[in-house]
Amino acid sequence: MYRKLWLLVILLSSTHLLLAQQNTRYIRFREEDPGQRLQHYHVVTVTDDRADTATIGELRTGVFGKKNTAISFEQGTATAISGLIRKSFGQDTTSTAVELHITELHIQELASGLRTKIEAVTTVAFFVKGTKITEYRGRGEVQTMGDIFRHIEDLVRQNLRNSLLEFDNWWGKNKLIYSSDAPVTLTVTIEPTPKDTNLLGYSPARLLTPYDFRATPDELSRAAASTADAIAVRYSTDFDNGLIRVHVLITPYFDKRKSWYLKKYHDNAQVLMHEQGHFDITAIKACELADTMRQQKLTKSNYLETLELIAAQKQQEMSALQKQYDTETRHGMNHAIQDKWNKLIKEWLARQACYR
Repeated sequence: MYRKLWLLVILLSSTHLLLAQQNTRYIRFREEDPGQRLQHYHVVTVTDDRADTATIGELRTGVFGKKNTAISFEQGTATAISGLIRKSFGQDTTSTAVELHITELHIQELASGLRTKIEAVTTVAFFVKGTKITEYRGRGEVQTMGDIFRHIEDLVRQNLRNSLLEFDNWWGKNKLIYSSDAPVTLTVTIEPTPKDTNLLGYSPARLLTPYDFRATPDELSRAAASTADAIAVRYSTDFDNGLIRVHVLITPYFDKRKSWYLKKYHDNAQVLMHEQGHFDITAIKACELADTMRQQKLTKSNYLETLELIAAQKQQEMSALQKQYDTETRHGMNHAIQDKWNKLIKEWLARQACYR
C-alpha cells in the first residue's frame, strides 16, 4: 500500500510538469543574412533587467480562449536578442562598445474573438562604459484570424531593429559629446548693460557721476567716496549636432546700491577721477579675462575647471591692482601719483580690444 501511494504521487507530479510545458510557447528569431549595418557602435553585451525574465507575456489560446499560454524565447530573452543582433546586423568592432539593457519587453492581447489583436512593447537602454546614454521604446500591434504566434517574432524584431538603427544614427551625431576629450567651442561676450538697473555696466563713453553713488555715506570714514565694482562671470552650455558650445558672459559692473560719496566732495573732480580709476581697472581686467579665456584649448573634461581657474586668477590680479592703486595714490590724495596712474590706466584701456 505504501509503494502504490508513492507511485501515484509521482505520476501526478509528472502529469503536472507535462501540462506546464504544454502551456508555454517558445519562439525564436528566424535567421537572416545581415541586411543592416551598425556604423557607429557595436553591441558587446545584452542584459535582461526585467523583474520577470522567464516570459515575455501570456495569451489566451485554445478553441474557446480559455487556455493561458506563456510566451518565452528559447534559451532566454537576452540570449535570443544577442543572437538576433549578431546574425542580422553587421557590426564594426572598432566602433564604440555598447551594452544593451532590456528594461521592458512584453506581449499582451488587446482584443479577442474571430480576429485577435496583440501588442508588443519593447524598451532598450544603451550604456557606454557603464553609463546610461539613452533608451528607446518601441510598440507594434497586429490583428489576425490565423496563428498569432508567428506574428510575435516579427513585432519584437521590428521594435528592436528600429531602436538599434535610431540609436546608431543619433550616436553618430552625438558621440563626441560623451567623450572626455571632446572639443569645446567657446564664445566669450562682454555684457555692456546688466539687466539689473541698480548695476551700471562699463562704457568708456559713460563716466561716473556723484549721483551714481546711492549708498548711505560713511561719515566716519577718512575716504571721500567708496566704489563697489566687480566682474560677474556666467556660463551656459549647448549641445548641437555633436558639438559642445560654451558661452561665457562677462559683466564688469558698478553697484550703485553699495557705492557712496560724501556730498561735500561732489564738486571735487579729483575724487571722482580716482573712483573712476577703480572702475576702469575692473573693466581692464574683464577684457584681459575674456582674451585669456578665448586663447584656451578646451575639452569636455577640463573646460569648466579651466575657465573658473582663469576667472579666479584674474580676480586676484584685480584685487591686488586695486590695492596698489589706492596705496600709491593714497586714495587719490597724492595728486602727482594720481596723474601718473590716470595716464597708465588710459594706456591700458587703449590696448583693450573690447572697448575700441
